[in-house]
Amino acid sequence: MCGIAGYIHFNRDKNANKEVLKRMTDVIAYRGPDGEGFYIDKNVALGHRRLSIIDLNTGDQPMISDDGTKVIVFNGEIYNYIEIRDQLKKFGYTFKTNSDTEVILNAFDKWGYDCQNMFNGMWAFAIWDTKKEELFLSRDRIGEKPLHYCISDNNLIFGSEIKSIFSFGVIREIRPELIELYLSLTNIPAPNTFYKNIYKLMPGHFLIIKDGGLKEYKYWDLPQLDELNMLTNKKEIYNTFQDLFNDAIKIRMRSDVPFGAFLSGGLDSSSIVAQMSKLSSIPVKTFTIGFSHKEFDESKLAEEVALKFKTEHYLDTVAAENFEAYLKHAVVHFDEPFGDSSAIPTNIVSAFASKKVKMVLTGDGGDEVLS
Repeated sequence: MCGIAGYIHFNRDKNANKEVLKRMTDVIAYRGPDGEGFYIDKNVALGHRRLSIIDLNTGDQPMISDDGTKVIVFNGEIYNYIEIRDQLKKFGYTFKTNSDTEVILNAFDKWGYDCQNMFNGMWAFAIWDTKKEELFLSRDRIGEKPLHYCISDNNLIFGSEIKSIFSFGVIREIRPELIELYLSLTNIPAPNTFYKNIYKLMPGHFLIIKDGGLKEYKYWDLPQLDELNMLTNKKEIYNTFQDLFNDAIKIRMRSDVPFGAFLSGGLDSSSIVAQMSKLSSIPVKTFTIGFSHKEFDESKLAEEVALKFKTEHYLDTVAAENFEAYLKHAVVHFDEPFGDSSAIPTNIVSAFASKKVKMVLTGDGGDEVLS
């Protein structure tokens, strides 16, 4: 997890301020403890906080293209960056790093906005094109990586988290009319946020900011299913799912740092750990949160899975008397109302796992799919 933030003054005579940019990235420093970077070009400012996963030595950001015309800040991971890099080399592109960030830059140079269709991954990125004087903001297909933006006082401000936008100086004004929606859905769905004039970029969408204006485009959507033309051969369905699942696990295990997996004992995380164990030459590090109240505790199931697949298993137990501290710690990372109670144990297990690894694979929704 990295963090990005930046802004553009629509008034081209107004220069960007590095102190303001640093304030915007400092407030999300926990997203990227391994480094910070800044780019200022007249009225444009791009900032980055880095958590190093791929190319630890030469993948710093903001990253500038070879010809100096394009600059990127990027949060996420492009899983198929090696395959795309090989394609780009055939077109004559050269690479100074082993990072997926440089692959995005060159892919954008080659294919323009269509580069998004090439990527298998999760991302939120901003690319400033100095020739076109155009800012390109993109979010991945499903919206795994967050990206917020705001137009205020003739400025476009963006960030991985809303708190970066507030740190720019945008006034915090809530939208009471969304309270009923929140109470019904337990979240504020995109493109809305709980604050006036601040929006989430929709999954599968991108923004173009140019000449003081903003346009939003959709580059991907869920496919329409023809119920009369669906697979009916059960064996073929199982084999296709297995191939897709195995490939998804394998490609996500590309990493230059230690990694592991959350393990709850459910079908989703257990299936992931099973496949990771087949692919890894060393025991997979697994992390489980147990509860002192036995009726909520599933750690025994997780231990059975860990034993079966010979993982390097770590268990931490949540105590009810520490709930208030856990809640306050989790709330810091949500800039608007969020009603999913699983966010609290997820926050706890993430902090627990971070002592041993820098990246984990997780399962979400798999119980419904695999049961």
